[in-house]
Amino acid sequence: MTDSPRDRVATYLARQRALYVPSVITEAGELLADLLAVAERHGVPPTAEAAGWLVTAAAESVSERHGRRPEPERTAAQARPLIDALTSECVRRGLTTAPARHGGGWDVAVEPVPGGRTWGPARTGLVVRIYADADWHVMVDQRRTRTFTIYAPATPAGAIEVAALLDDIMRGHATNPFADRPI
Repeated sequence: MTDSPRDRVATYLARQRALYVPSVITEAGELLADLLAVAERHGVPPTAEAAGWLVTAAAESVSERHGRRPEPERTAAQARPLIDALTSECVRRGLTTAPARHGGGWDVAVEPVPGGRTWGPARTGLVVRIYADADWHVMVDQRRTRTFTIYAPATPAGAIEVAALLDDIMRGHATNPFADRPI
């Protein structure tokens, strides 16, 4: 196989109905490299077929850690630095933040960018939200919308990666998660 473990994980995750920041993909790639080394010591060749289950195991294991429910639930004092880091990075990137059109958690709404994407009949932007009982999510800034999990560390550094992903989606540099796409 010629693809790196990180590339194999990235290919697998690109088919999922969620979003992943680079550090999560890299972490899963490192886990896959370790799993492949152990498998090879046990006589399992690193072929695409043999490695398939290991790719899934690495990607899902790391994703679970970055999207799971915090125990105990997150407090406002814990969420505020995350939202502040997300907001600061959005502003640093030239995105205009605004209050979300509907509540539900701690969030940052981002207005459409000139020449970028818009969503819904109101041609709105997106909202990134973190909840007391769950990590990062992105949705269209309207009352009824689909929500996608963003697998990213629930840390200020993770918030910066979330802002970069949001910026790329808004400007059309990353796949639009709200567009119909094959599973």
